[in-house]
Amino acid sequence: MWTVIVVLAGLALGCGAVDNAGGELVFDVVDHGARGDGITDDTKAFEAAWTAACGAKAPSASMVVPPQRSFLVGPVSFQGPCASERITVQIQGNIVAPPSTAANTWTSVRNNYWLMFSRVAQGDRQRHARRQRPKLVDQDSGDAAMSIAFNLHRRMHIAILESSGVNVWGLNITAPGSSPNTDGVHIEQSQNVQVTNSRICTGDDCISMSSGSRFVTADGIECGPGHGVSIGSLGKNGDTAAVEFIDVKNVHFINTMNGARIKTWEGGQGYAKSISFTNIEFDNVDNPVLIDQFYRDRSVARAVAISNVTYSNLKGTSSRATAVAFDCSDGGSCTDIHVESMNITGPGSSCQEVGGASGVGVGAL
Repeated sequence: MWTVIVVLAGLALGCGAVDNAGGELVFDVVDHGARGDGITDDTKAFEAAWTAACGAKAPSASMVVPPQRSFLVGPVSFQGPCASERITVQIQGNIVAPPSTAANTWTSVRNNYWLMFSRVAQGDRQRHARRQRPKLVDQDSGDAAMSIAFNLHRRMHIAILESSGVNVWGLNITAPGSSPNTDGVHIEQSQNVQVTNSRICTGDDCISMSSGSRFVTADGIECGPGHGVSIGSLGKNGDTAAVEFIDVKNVHFINTMNGARIKTWEGGQGYAKSISFTNIEFDNVDNPVLIDQFYRDRSVARAVAISNVTYSNLKGTSSRATAVAFDCSDGGSCTDIHVESMNITGPGSSCQEVGGASGVGVGAL
C-alpha cells in the first residue's frame, strides 16, 4: 500500500540528494526556484519540486519546505501517480495563501481546497485503488510551525479524500474565527488516518469527518476558535452515510462553538457507529457535547443511525446552560450512547435528551 506522510521534521538536503541514513531522495523547493520571501509567488517552484519527488524512482522520496522562510503559494494540485511507494512532505517553514483580493488567483478554483494532493498511488496500485485521490495539504512537527492564512476565503485547509494510511502531525493552522468553511482537516472516504499533536484555529470545524471515514484517530489536538471536532455532517439530500471506528482523544477545546459533535441531515440514511470521545477538556465552549440529527430543520423523521458512542472523562466549562444535548430523531436512531464520566459546569448546567435516543448509559455526570 502506498503511503503519504505529512511531517515538518527532517533535514533540507539538496535537489535530488540522497539521505545516506535512510536512502531517501530529498527535493527542496528552494532548489527548484522558490524564494521564500512571503512576496514572490512560489507556486511554480512547489509544482516543480513535487514533480521531481513524485517521479523519483526510490523506496521513498521527500519534498521539503525549509525553515525560517514564508512561501506564498496559490491554489495548486499535486498530481500522481508517483514512482515511490512512500512520499513525505516535510514542511518546516510557513506556507501562506494569497489574499482573497488577489486577481485571477481564486476565481478559477473549482473546489474548496487550497493545496490538493491527487492520485499519488503508484502504477498498478492506483488502478486497483478505486480512484484513490489523497487531496492532502501537509505539514508539521518540531519547533517550526505551519501558518496558513486564508483571509476569509471559503477554503478548507487540509482535505484527505479517498486515501488510506495517512499520518499528519504537528499542525499549526490559523484562520480568523469569522472565516466560513475553513475546516482545519477534513476527512472523507478514507481509512487509517491519524491527526495528532496539532493546534487548529479556524472559522469552521477544527477536524471534520464525513461519510466513508473509518479507523480515524484525532489525538492531542488544541482546537479554538472553531466549531469543534465534528462527525459529519452526514446524509445530506437523503444520501447514505457510513462512518465507523472513530477515536477522538486528548482534545482541548477553547472558546469554540461546539466541542464533541455528531451532526446529521434530516432524511439521511446509513450509519455512524463505534465512536469514542476520551479525555476531553472544554474551556468556555457553547455546546460541549452535542448529537444533532436536525442539522438544518425538523422536517423529516428519518436520519442516519447513530450507535455505540462512548464519552469518557470529559470535563470543563460551558458558556451556555445546556452543556450536553442529545437531539435525536423520533425514529429511535440514537442507540447505545454511553456516558462514563463527565463533569461540565456552566450557568445552570444541564443535560438534554430530545427525541428517540435509547440505551443511554450514564456513569458519572
